Amino acid sequence: MKRWVGWMAMAVVLLSAWGTHAQAPRTQGPQEQGLAITSWIYLDGMVAPWQDFSWAQHSLTNTSPVSGGRHSISVTMRANEGLFFQTEPRVVAATDTLVLRVHGGTGGEAAAVQVRAFQENVLTPGTPLGARCTGGRIVANTWVTCRVPLSALLPIGSRMKGLVIQETRGVPLPTLYFDEVRLEDSGGPAPVQVTVSPPAVTLPPGGTSTFVATVTGTTNTQVRWSVREGTAGGAVTQAGVYTAPSTPGTYHVVAQSLADPSKSAEATVTVSAAPGGGLWVSGYYTGWNADLYPPEKVDFSALTHILVGRVTPNPDGTVNTQFDNDNGPAIARTLSTRAHAAGRKALIMVGGSGEHDGWVGAASNANRARFVQNLIAAMDSFGYDGLDIDWEPIEPEDKPNLLALVRELRAARPDMLMTIPINWVNANFPEDADPWFANLVPYMDQMNVMTYEMTGPWGGWDSWYGSALTGESGTHPTSVSSSLNAWVAAGLPKAKLGMGMPFYGMAWRNITGPYQPYTDWSDYVGSDNDFTYARILQLSASGTYRWDAAAQSSYVTFTRPVVDGTVRWISYDSPQAIAAKGAWARANGFGGTIIWTLNQGCTNPSTGANPPLDAVKEAFQP
Repeated sequence: MKRWVGWMAMAVVLLSAWGTHAQAPRTQGPQEQGLAITSWIYLDGMVAPWQDFSWAQHSLTNTSPVSGGRHSISVTMRANEGLFFQTEPRVVAATDTLVLRVHGGTGGEAAAVQVRAFQENVLTPGTPLGARCTGGRIVANTWVTCRVPLSALLPIGSRMKGLVIQETRGVPLPTLYFDEVRLEDSGGPAPVQVTVSPPAVTLPPGGTSTFVATVTGTTNTQVRWSVREGTAGGAVTQAGVYTAPSTPGTYHVVAQSLADPSKSAEATVTVSAAPGGGLWVSGYYTGWNADLYPPEKVDFSALTHILVGRVTPNPDGTVNTQFDNDNGPAIARTLSTRAHAAGRKALIMVGGSGEHDGWVGAASNANRARFVQNLIAAMDSFGYDGLDIDWEPIEPEDKPNLLALVRELRAARPDMLMTIPINWVNANFPEDADPWFANLVPYMDQMNVMTYEMTGPWGGWDSWYGSALTGESGTHPTSVSSSLNAWVAAGLPKAKLGMGMPFYGMAWRNITGPYQPYTDWSDYVGSDNDFTYARILQLSASGTYRWDAAAQSSYVTFTRPVVDGTVRWISYDSPQAIAAKGAWARANGFGGTIIWTLNQGCTNPSTGANPPLDAVKEAFQP
């Protein structure tokens, strides 16, 4: 994997260096049937201006098998390796087609082979090669011809700098052979082609996803949507909005061209219930306080997903993989191994607070292709199933590149898991739930609202709970329920929405409880990483536990202030509050919860005791 990333980085550098070249004239060669103008890429060897910059074990002078002439290309692709043929920039025409011969060797069909293109310095998602070959697949011990319209790889009129033939599912392939590789320009009308984006999604039962069909080769770009399996496979509107069935399984959403009904494309939908049949429980594990909850002690029976933090982005598209701990990489591998042994999923938390500049640079048009490959390389290196895209804050100007990033991640690894945390909503300003975020829905498996620390000594506010379930009003306008419902109103499906659960508390001085006017910022004492669940239990020995039925929230008060004589009350999620949240999520059809952080819930690092996690297990995974 390191060798692959290195070659990809070199390729991007080379492409950048060649980016100022003018478009090269097309090389006219033999014409097939007197119609197509052929521009050769490989014919017994590379044909100028094409050059070989492949990052897989290969030979350009293989002598057997050969389709024509004396030589063919042999290539043995390991995970994510590929052939890369570079050329000077050329404008893609509607009539351009990549044509090649491929031989499956002794291994037979290689479904993981993808054809991709470099558009400027961006590696496009591409299309499976086998489906474009005679018979619809690559065949063992046989040469077949494959025809890939360049319009299936990148937009007509864009500039192409290279072509990639790559393994994209993370598995090694048998040796394959390629020969007579060329571009053909038919000079006539381009055939109708249909593509569907995203090509694959994973949804919970009843979940939704919006698909987009792109039709080229005709001015009539309308399609007819359907589900291959019929009503048993879910339902799709003519706007491409798909709703999954209640039964887990694999289904296919089909877009059929109205201009040419013989042309269609489909997306694969995997419907899977959360482990244990309950709601999802996605717990963040942070490297900087690993000593609070050793990785060997994490209780995976209470979780469906663990989000291990963190990998951070650099502005140039590289990533830091220390996981905020001197022993971070080893901790990360231990957690992914233990998660998989327990039948759970493991995701890498990327970013977090303070990493905004890194996100902006890494996801830019100049660096995004490198960033995507480096994220996937990190995911594979540490044995993870997906990524948690923790871009904070998401400014208006960030949105186009964030959307492009998640699209390219999904295209690069269709079966990966992808989640994103989003902000809570002030009930006085429901428009803060921006409908733009609905653009992310097709690419995300979970969209979790960070419903914690939802109060502060702000002007006009009364003292309030950090994570109240209900009970919001004009002077304390936040709650889990109002925030999640605001996002539903903005177009996010309930099945993909989760609530935030803090395993820490918010501590206050001066005021003695909720519903009191804040005095000033001196009221605030501490919260995350300071008032852990263990510390709250210890302090509570001299306090009084209280329950607010209107807010469905718990807190503890102190007649004699604690912590150097300052703290008068602490808001936190007790087992009673956690039970209320689980019941509410289940009754209202929401997806689950994120925990910030698992580490802060542990009360005994030696035994791994984690009372709030036990409560979450009972409430969300009964």
